Amino acid sequence: MHDIAIARQPIFDRHLETVAYELRYGPFGRAIASDDEEAGRFLATLLDIGFATLVGTRLAIIAFPVTFVLETLPQLVATLPAEQLVLVIDSTIAHDPAYRQVLARLASRGCQLLLDLDVTQPVPVAVADVDIVRLRLPPVCDRSQRSGTLDRWLAERLADLAPYRAGGLRVLLSDVQEFSTYSRARDRGVDLFQGDFLFRPIPIRGKRQPVSSAALTLLARLHDPAVDFDEVERLVAQDVNLTYKLLKLVNSVWFARRTRIESLRQALLVLGLRNVATWVTVLVLAGIERKPVELVRTALVRARMCELLAGALGVWPRESAFLVGLLSLLDAALDLPLADALAALPLAHEIEAALLERSGELGQVLEVVLAYEMGEWGAIPHLALPRSLLIDAYIDALAFATEALQALDFVS
Repeated sequence: MHDIAIARQPIFDRHLETVAYELRYGPFGRAIASDDEEAGRFLATLLDIGFATLVGTRLAIIAFPVTFVLETLPQLVATLPAEQLVLVIDSTIAHDPAYRQVLARLASRGCQLLLDLDVTQPVPVAVADVDIVRLRLPPVCDRSQRSGTLDRWLAERLADLAPYRAGGLRVLLSDVQEFSTYSRARDRGVDLFQGDFLFRPIPIRGKRQPVSSAALTLLARLHDPAVDFDEVERLVAQDVNLTYKLLKLVNSVWFARRTRIESLRQALLVLGLRNVATWVTVLVLAGIERKPVELVRTALVRARMCELLAGALGVWPRESAFLVGLLSLLDAALDLPLADALAALPLAHEIEAALLERSGELGQVLEVVLAYEMGEWGAIPHLALPRSLLIDAYIDALAFATEALQALDFVS
């Protein structure tokens, strides 16, 4: 049981590969005496959970209090995978000799350093000592109709940083909410990106359909309560790649079977019709071109956390809660408004209401999961559950998503 909440936000490179996560933490359920104590509890939780569960082999960006960095972190860094650690340094005391000396020691152990720059803040001398500079996007720049404003602002900031980039400095642009903003910033030389731009539908001119009609028909039939086993077998058998993926899934260590499953019929019997519909949905989402794996990973984290919380509350079938979490990103996957994306699927009214209106018990569970994911722990609606259970459910969901992607033969 843990009492420090931890959430993560992905950092993408220019090719939309996830290269890091920013880890956010905070007290959850009871007051903590000081920021340093909170940081210490976070590190203890991090070591208990393991870096691999939270970030895999990627970088972990973390902001610690100044006093914790000065007095405690140097003694603890030996217990951490320093080569994965990116420390957010406090720009207000970046010139302090004692602070810079400690940062230099941590860097010598393998830690990287990240400096946040305000919108118009002059580039400080400390930039020469860091690996990443994070530029926070002004809200006025994150709109397609303000592209000229974005171009001018970026040109000025990148020109200021140009002398340092020759030495390997990378530029991270945060608070990116629109895909068009990512595209323009990438074309102008920004290296890394942070924000919700991949978890929203991308406005598209014309009628590009990211999923084939056959795939949508398959999903519609699989989610129809009236579908029978023979029809499911016939529909799935028409897609060789889908059959292969399902066979790989049921033969993975996840199911821990002693005998190998050789036929599609056996695989469907092992999974059951309801789970077949769920996993085919995952495979269709993962197969959409131009969408990064992180989108599916996030959908799986939401799905598993919804399932665990619904199970603890005793509401609805757990499978329905899982489906609510999984489909919560269908709009971003298909680049359609969520109502339009769901229209093709014969879903129960309670599931649609949870997704579109956040109503009902399933809607409340989804609302809790989304608030936790965003690190908005103070805004989490009340549930008749221990707060520590939410933390444990999130950690379980991270591990679940990693294992699921591996079992389905996707890079994780």
